[in-house]
Amino acid sequence: MKKRRVTLNLDEDVVDALTATTGGRSLSAAANDALRQAVATEAHRGALSRWLDELDALHGRATPEETDAIEAFVEEVARSSTSPGVA
Repeated sequence: MKKRRVTLNLDEDVVDALTATTGGRSLSAAANDALRQAVATEAHRGALSRWLDELDALHGRATPEETDAIEAFVEEVARSSTSPGVA
């Protein structure tokens, strides 16, 4: 893929973390990989947000009670997935 030189000013702790995780690769390659992943994550979140907006338009927004139940369920799933012995 074609490369383009840019100048970035990064916080020192970010540079230190990237340097520590390069595994022998260049800092530019590590930064490129991290930024590519961040861009993909944001694109995924945007698509999910648009899908949820579509669902709201079709079915109406969740009630406060439904929202509370969803949040409780997600918290329980998160707790159980971090508990020892859970596969």
